[in-house]
Amino acid sequence: MRSLPLATALLSAVALASPAQAAPGPARLLVADPAASTVHVLDARTGRITGSLPGRKLNDHAGTVVLADGRVLFVDDAAKQLVVVNVAGAEPRIVGTAPVEGEVSHFAVDATARFAVVAGSEGHEHETAREEHAGHATLTAVDLTTFKSGHGVVHSGEPGVLVDGGTVLHRNDAPAQLESYRLTDVVKANGEHLTAAAKQAIGEHGHGEAFSPKHRRAITATERGVDLTEVTRQGGFGDQRVAAWGGPGRGFYLRLHDDADTAVTYVRDNADPDWTKWTEHAYLLDVRSGKTTRTSLGSGYVFRFGLSDELAGYVVHGAARDELALVDVNARNGGFGGLTRRVDLGVLPGGPQAGKDPFTAQTRKIALDDRGATAYLTAGGQGRVDVVDTAAGRVTRSLAVPTALDRGGAIAIWEPGVSHADTVGR
Repeated sequence: MRSLPLATALLSAVALASPAQAAPGPARLLVADPAASTVHVLDARTGRITGSLPGRKLNDHAGTVVLADGRVLFVDDAAKQLVVVNVAGAEPRIVGTAPVEGEVSHFAVDATARFAVVAGSEGHEHETAREEHAGHATLTAVDLTTFKSGHGVVHSGEPGVLVDGGTVLHRNDAPAQLESYRLTDVVKANGEHLTAAAKQAIGEHGHGEAFSPKHRRAITATERGVDLTEVTRQGGFGDQRVAAWGGPGRGFYLRLHDDADTAVTYVRDNADPDWTKWTEHAYLLDVRSGKTTRTSLGSGYVFRFGLSDELAGYVVHGAARDELALVDVNARNGGFGGLTRRVDLGVLPGGPQAGKDPFTAQTRKIALDDRGATAYLTAGGQGRVDVVDTAAGRVTRSLAVPTALDRGGAIAIWEPGVSHADTVGR
């Protein structure tokens, strides 16, 4: 059969159903060590390593997307590829790769898990993105069935990206706005400049976004608060409201709860030059009403956090020791927003120290199972994953990993039959 042109093949794929799901199996942990250019997959129950992918340097900034059928997506910085690995089987298997353009900052998958869109730029460091004359960025669309790709160029600071069916939403930091592009236009662009179908101003210094198809809202963390922007099914923009941060500081790393009603992040006030005196708050937002809940996590340094149906887990690096702060995120019960438990994690060798930059220290990364019963925390530089029983409030065992997990590496969990409303890389 004669092969179709790339654009035609990609465009015809939009309407097709997502691939069949894999048969249920044991839960898996994907544990990446970018410094060692290796990705490991572990049986979450036993800690047995089912396989490793040497030579794969996971982009921690862009993170991972975990799909219900056992596929995990990440960007390989060394190969400049989007990589899709199936972790559900007896050993991990790469099912496809596609080239990506630029220095990748974020990526997202559409709700049917048929397309991924990767945002890359000339440089994604925050200070670069905020320069007056920011550079260009690329949006690369990848068909997750054929692994054919197409890309177009946009003007941007640090680009963020969301996908809503046939619409690609680009969060631009220069100027501060959301831009809507047709997925078909990204596919057909052939490396040329894209023209936005619609634009909507948002707050300055946007960083951290999610999309709730249930409420048709783009949810964007900005300097002024969380912008909730309606997105029409035609890819236009409707009404907008702003949920304030409710006190000093702002949030960056924002996630959507699986109920698609709640956005979760944390707010850091880093006005004090001493990081041990930074204040950290969990921040929960009702996407429907704009109502917010802000809960103190204490003082110190929080980076990435874990999210489950029941709990959000925040690793708080403190002046003396580390703690795991667990916050109730189940909007169906009476404890919503409450701090349920603090788990003593002890001292991490090489971890943040007073008087030194915490961002360059060893750290812990976290993943929670869907029920929030178990938290898995990497120990940066120590080559292990600590397993926390959240009900008991203690570390119950540790899983060995054959590389050091410098600066905490990255971790994600796949569980049979579990799908997530949030399909933005974390």
